[in-house]
Amino acid sequence: MTSTIGALVAGSRRRALLVVVLWLLLAGVVPRLTPTVDEVKDPGGANSPVAGAESGAARDLLLKEFPDQRGVPAIIVLRSPGGLTPADEAEVARIGQALTGPDAPEGVDGVVSVATTPQAKASLVSPDGTTTTIIVPIRGLSSNDDRFLETVEAIRKIAAKHAGDREVLVTGPAGIATDAVKVFKDADLVLLLITVALVLGLLLIIYRSPLLALIPLLGVGVALQLTEAVGAALADAGVITIDASSASIMTVLLFGAGTDYALFLVMRFREELATTTDRYAAMRAAIRRVGGAVLSSGLTVVLALLTLLLAVVPATREFGSFLALGVAMILLVTVTFLPAAVLLAGKAAFWPMRQVARDPGELSFWGRVGAVVLRRPLAVAASGLVVLVALALGLVGYTPNSNLISDFRAETDSLRGQQVLDEAFPAGQLAPTTVLVRGDAAAQDVEAVAAAVRGVEGVASVGRPVPAPGGGVVRLQVVYDDDPYGTPALERTGTVREVASRAAPGAEVLVGGESANALDNRTLNARDFRIIAVAMAVLILTVLGLLLRAVAAPLVLLGTTALSLMSALGVTVLTWVTFAGQAGTSDRVPLYSLIFLVALGVDYNILLASRMREELAIHGFPEGIRVALTRTGGVITSAGLILAGTFAVLMTQPINSLLQFGFAMAVGLLLDTFLIRGALVPALFRLAGPRVWYPSRLGRDGGPSTTVEEGSGTDRTPVPAVGEPGRD
Repeated sequence: MTSTIGALVAGSRRRALLVVVLWLLLAGVVPRLTPTVDEVKDPGGANSPVAGAESGAARDLLLKEFPDQRGVPAIIVLRSPGGLTPADEAEVARIGQALTGPDAPEGVDGVVSVATTPQAKASLVSPDGTTTTIIVPIRGLSSNDDRFLETVEAIRKIAAKHAGDREVLVTGPAGIATDAVKVFKDADLVLLLITVALVLGLLLIIYRSPLLALIPLLGVGVALQLTEAVGAALADAGVITIDASSASIMTVLLFGAGTDYALFLVMRFREELATTTDRYAAMRAAIRRVGGAVLSSGLTVVLALLTLLLAVVPATREFGSFLALGVAMILLVTVTFLPAAVLLAGKAAFWPMRQVARDPGELSFWGRVGAVVLRRPLAVAASGLVVLVALALGLVGYTPNSNLISDFRAETDSLRGQQVLDEAFPAGQLAPTTVLVRGDAAAQDVEAVAAAVRGVEGVASVGRPVPAPGGGVVRLQVVYDDDPYGTPALERTGTVREVASRAAPGAEVLVGGESANALDNRTLNARDFRIIAVAMAVLILTVLGLLLRAVAAPLVLLGTTALSLMSALGVTVLTWVTFAGQAGTSDRVPLYSLIFLVALGVDYNILLASRMREELAIHGFPEGIRVALTRTGGVITSAGLILAGTFAVLMTQPINSLLQFGFAMAVGLLLDTFLIRGALVPALFRLAGPRVWYPSRLGRDGGPSTTVEEGSGTDRTPVPAVGEPGRD
C-alpha cells in the first residue's frame, strides 16, 4: 500500500503538482459549501441527564406532566449587602414587568419572584435578607441558538438597568450556557494563534529551515479547513455532534499529530537522500519504509477515538467522531500533500540546513543513552519504574468534581451569580432533588415516600406535594443541607432512591435533579472508562501484534504506556487539586487522557519498535536496540516536544477540565518521550532478550551476530552510516 502511495505522489513532478493543487482546491472550495463549526456547535453539558438512567427518565416525566418545568431557566440574583429594602422590592417588580411586557425578550415565559409569587418568599429570599432571586424560564428556543443568547443578553440589560449600588447578576442554566459560548468564542482564536506560534517556533528549531517549517503548517491548515467543513456538514445533518471542548481539542490535535507525522516522514526522507541523488526515488523509499508506521499510528488513534462510540454517556459517546475525522484527514494530508509539497520545493525546502541527514553516532546524546541501557538494563528499568510508580501515587488524592460552574476559570456573570447564591442560600436549596411518584394510590404513596425521605440523614427539608395538572403524578422537592454536587450528596441520592422505592412498592418512584444527574453520570462514566479501556487495550495489542509480528513486545509497550497514563494523572491531581486547591477533577479528564495519551503514545511505540525490527535484522541482538534508539531518539524527542507543547496550549482555555487535560497530556507525553521510549522500553527489551519478539526470530538468526560484548555497550566494528547500501 505504501509503495502505491509513494508512486502516486512522488512518481514525477507532474504527479506531485497535481496532488498539491487538488488539496488546495478542496480546502478553498469545500468550506464555502458548508456551515461553519460555530453555527452547528452544541454547548452540550457533561452533567446532562442520560437517556435510560433514572435521572433521565425523571426529567422526561417531569417535562411531560408539569408544563411549568419546561424551558431553560435564567436566575436573576439581586443582592443588597445592607439588606433588602422597599426600593429593592420595587426593582424586582420593575424587572418582572419589563420581562413580561410587550417588549419582553423572545422566549421569556413569565417570571417567578416575590412580586409575582409572594407565597414563595421563603425560597426566593435568602435567610439573611440580603439576596433575592427572580426565576425567568426561556421556552421555545434551543440553548445553541443565537436567539437564545440574544435573549439572555437582553435579560441582563433589563436586570442591570437600574442596578445602582445593588449587585444584579444573571446565572442559572441559561446564564451558564451563554457564558460558556462567550468565553469559548474568544478563547478559540487565542488557542489557534498560540498553537501556530508555538509549533512554528519548534519546527524552526528542529528543522532549521523556514520553508520546511512552513510546509507542515500549510498541510495542517488544509486538513483543519476540510475537517471543520465536513464535520460541520455532518453535524448539520445530525450525524455527529460537535461541542466546544472537541472543537478546541481538534485544533491542538491536528497541529500536534500533523507535525509529528510530518517529522517522521521528512527525517526518513533526509536519511534516504544519502543513498541517491534522485529526490523522487528517495521520497518513495521514505514513504515505503516509514509510511507503514505512520499509517498504523494514525489509524490506531482513529480507532481509539471511535471506541468512544461504546459509551452510554452522550457527552462521551459524541466526542470522538469529529476528532477521528480530523485524524483521518491529517493522515491523508501527511502521506500525500506533505511529500508532494516538499518535492516541489526542491533543495530550497532544506535551506540553509544540509539536505542529507548525518548518522547521529555513538557519541550523540541518544547514542550515549543507548550504551548505558545496554550496559545497565536492570538499573535503568528499575529506576524508570520507581519514578513512574511514585508519580502515579498522586492519584491517591483524586477527587471527582461534578459541579460544572466551578469548572469556569474566567470571571463571568453566571459564575459570580452562583458564588453570591452559595454565600446567601443554604447549599442544597440551589439545586433541589426532585422525587416523582406515579401510581393509582398516589396520596398514600406520596406520604409514605415523603416520610421515608425525611428520615435520610442530610435531608434538610421535603416540600409539599405538587400534583401534575393531569393527575397521576406527584412532585416532591427535596433539599439537602450540603453541596448538592459533593460526594456525600451524591451518595445520599442513592439512599433516597432506595428508601423512596421501598416506601411505595405499588408505585413508580423516580428521583431526578442535579444531584441525581451527577450520580448517574459518575456511575456511567466509570462504566464507560472500563469498557473503553478494555476495547483500546484489545485494539492496540492487535495493531502492535500485526505490525511487529510478536506477542510479548506489544504487551511490554502497552504496559509501559498504561503506567505513563497513571503517572501523568497522578502528577495532575497532585498539582491542581492537592497543591493548587481546585475543586477536583472532572470525570472527562481521566477518560480523555486515556484516549489521547495511550493512542498517541503508541505512535512513538510503533516508530521505535518498527525501527528495532529493521535494525535487529541487520545488526542482531542487542546491538540493533542501540542503533534503533540512536537513530530514532532525536525524531521521537522532537515529536514529543511538539505534541506536548501543543496540548499544553489547552491550559490557556477558560475551564479547569481543559487545563488539567492539557497538563496531563503534556506531562504524559514528556514521560513517554524521554523516560519510557528513551530508556525504559529499550531496557526492558534488553532484559527480555530475543524472546520478546516471539514468534519472530529477530536477534537469533535474523541478522548478523553482534560484536557487542555482554555488558560493554561498545562496538568492536563500526555501525553502517545512515543510508549505506547494506541498510537497504
